[in-house]
Amino acid sequence: MKIVLPKNRSLRMTRLTLISAVCIFLLAACGDAPATDAPGTALIVENPFHGPHQNGDAYRLDMEEIVRFGAEEEPEREMLSQVRGVEVDREGNVYILDGNRLISFTAEGDFRWESGREGEGPGEFTRAWSMLMTPDGHLLVRNQGGQRFDYFTLSGTYVQSLSRDLDVFDGFANPIGFLDDTTAVVTGAVRDGQGVIVRLAQTSADWQVADTFRVEPEMELDLPTGFSIGAGGAILDGNIVLARPDVYELGIFSPQGDTVRIVRRDVRDFTRPGYATFDGGAGIRSYSRTSMPVVLPGGYRIIAAGWPTNIPDPDAHAKASFAQEDPPDPINHSTLDVYDADWRLLFSIENEDLDALEFGTVMAQPAPGDLYIVRSSPYPHVKRVRVAVEGTGSTPPTRP
Repeated sequence: MKIVLPKNRSLRMTRLTLISAVCIFLLAACGDAPATDAPGTALIVENPFHGPHQNGDAYRLDMEEIVRFGAEEEPEREMLSQVRGVEVDREGNVYILDGNRLISFTAEGDFRWESGREGEGPGEFTRAWSMLMTPDGHLLVRNQGGQRFDYFTLSGTYVQSLSRDLDVFDGFANPIGFLDDTTAVVTGAVRDGQGVIVRLAQTSADWQVADTFRVEPEMELDLPTGFSIGAGGAILDGNIVLARPDVYELGIFSPQGDTVRIVRRDVRDFTRPGYATFDGGAGIRSYSRTSMPVVLPGGYRIIAAGWPTNIPDPDAHAKASFAQEDPPDPINHSTLDVYDADWRLLFSIENEDLDALEFGTVMAQPAPGDLYIVRSSPYPHVKRVRVAVEGTGSTPPTRP
């Protein structure tokens, strides 16, 4: 299946499964004007709401489905329900964290094995949130709501659990990737306007913290006392990518904590999280979200994002939600934004056009444009697709 999207993309949104904005990334790019770079500062790229090629014919996005993983009805063991992580090894075998189990398929989509069950014992899963493949060929599962980190072999055998008492896992901890064979990047939480703590840990030395830096002021949020938002992220070209939950903005940071680039898109409806206190507790509801940047051939990048267009007061809406007062459902705008190698927004695929593309949440990317995405419709499944930007426009040299 090869889909070529039309360039007339001004339509209303319906659905798109996106990575939660509780995981923090930052994003955007610029329009016709060049990016500015003052001496001693990071390059800042400002983008308008729509790129210059929104309604032109210079570019298009092509997507071809290669193979699909997960059964619609049978065999039952191959049916998926709640995909939380996808990894791919060098042979193309696929590993899926699905609810309370691990399941593996061959590159062609044939079932290999399944492992695990619900529980809190060794090799069991409760609220497993995410999964990473380590450079030495293990699966690292963030289990029990982030309170336990479990190692599994690529055959599904439980190996060991990391101690939650390690300094690298102090407070909220989310391993997002590896800078090299032994250096893991672990992000903390945005808490009380203090920014995000990023820790670099040496896995060869029992996850000992080798370096720590705090991302601020770019990631500083005016959170009420006692509130925090977990920070996710991504590794891109040897740098660390984080995104904000309150504005459409992407930050790229070196492993030393220096700000390499700030990328923004002018989205005025992008809605910050809503904070609410009520009898017996407090809560946060996220409304807007951006995905990790995905690299395509030719240096192009894509970002999936979404935000409501009818939530002027997120605190009031969150409070009504937690109080079960039946507030209006958010009317969301969904978009897949295409950037060039310098993070300049070219065009966006929006709403019904995005539905027609049958995109979803990108969970793994072994190579540029080689994507493994999760969709819940018409049934929960993972599919491997090849995505590329085609067009007559020129692409400038790739920058971080």
